[in-house]
Amino acid sequence: MGGNLEPLSRLHKLDDLTLSGGVTDTVLDSLSGCQGLGILKLGDRQRPAETAFTAAAVTRLAVRCRQLWCLSVHASVDISLDVLNALKAADLRQHADSRQARTIILYVPGEVYLQLKSKARSGGRVRLEEWSA
Repeated sequence: MGGNLEPLSRLHKLDDLTLSGGVTDTVLDSLSGCQGLGILKLGDRQRPAETAFTAAAVTRLAVRCRQLWCLSVHASVDISLDVLNALKAADLRQHADSRQARTIILYVPGEVYLQLKSKARSGGRVRLEEWSA
């Protein structure tokens, strides 16, 4: 997947998006204006090695999209761990429409989940869950 998805950011009611293939940092950065985005699925479950985004880009998106509460990441263990730790360290603030602190549920495939459970550091407003088909 290449290109800029910035036109999607003008779709104020866009609340659920799935991106697979070579999702890059540029693609994620172009989505930062999607104010209503609540659910985002990233990567390719069949080919996680083809994932091209970084933890920094995912975190920038999560910080800017204050409705985001559910993030599925289909990537290698290393990238998934980087995303988890970066989100835990980020200032996620509250939901855009409330004063409650925001927690993001990070879903990863079962085999990645088992490895991350033992490696993940504690803290932050991120809850790790197993994604199953």
